[in-house]
Amino acid sequence: MAYVLCVGGTGTVGSRVVEGLTARGVSVRCLTRSATRTTPPDAEVGDGEGGDGQVEFVQGDLERPDTLGPALEGVSRVHLLTALHPHEAQLGAAAIAAAVEAGVERIVFHSAHRAHAAPHIPHFASKMEILAALEASGVPWVTIEPNHYFQNDLWLRRSLEAGVYPAPLGGVGLHRVDVRDIADATVNALLDDGHEGIRNPIIGPQLLTSEDVVRTWSEHLGREIEYVGDDLDQWEARAGRHLPDWLVGDLRVMSEHFLSDGLIATEEDFATMSHVLGHAPRVFDDFVAETVAAWTGGDA
Repeated sequence: MAYVLCVGGTGTVGSRVVEGLTARGVSVRCLTRSATRTTPPDAEVGDGEGGDGQVEFVQGDLERPDTLGPALEGVSRVHLLTALHPHEAQLGAAAIAAAVEAGVERIVFHSAHRAHAAPHIPHFASKMEILAALEASGVPWVTIEPNHYFQNDLWLRRSLEAGVYPAPLGGVGLHRVDVRDIADATVNALLDDGHEGIRNPIIGPQLLTSEDVVRTWSEHLGREIEYVGDDLDQWEARAGRHLPDWLVGDLRVMSEHFLSDGLIATEEDFATMSHVLGHAPRVFDDFVAETVAAWTGGDA
């Protein structure tokens, strides 16, 4: 197989996708905007036969579509993960157009669970616009549609150590999922046959409310954690200190949806996921136990 191009390959999900691909002997090209993190074009890269694949970084930017052609040379499949951005839909469509021009064989698009059910959320609406561009592209495609990540809680370490859980999850519940499961499903969708044209929900096995999440953190940290996430005015004031206004606004709309409707999987979702994931999804309690052990230097 030729290269797999990972757009978003250095982030929380993408970096694990890269690890999974190389573990299966596939050579990966990661798109990066950083001129200092590129691999020379004549660098030796493994061919994926009989051992771990290798990783090459190539400079490119979705905001500059003219930079995408060179990054796509020799690429057969693309993992497209678009970040939160005020023009996310346009950037995703530009990436798809460049992939079509390059003649790629498959695009695996990282969307969001039940995005179609909440198009008023700007991030979800962007995902649906990108899916529409995919469907019109003529390129075989697969979507990976994850629920809220367990690993989002890693950003809350200081708050948790202070005894507070500030993320707005609410009491309806979300089928939160481990990023490692998202990566496993993505690798399978990129490399294996039988997934084309399928929208794959990637979800955790339990419906987790804010009460469930706080109880789990309290048990493993050995102290009471207070949930304060339902106060979105307070959340917005905190987030506004380090995030741009457009992003705070978008995330608030998403949080309001979580509080009112949750993000709940169906039995059909679980059945669909089983084919692309290939193993039982990880549970939140294990993630928290591993995380606390890593933070404290103990054993999971």
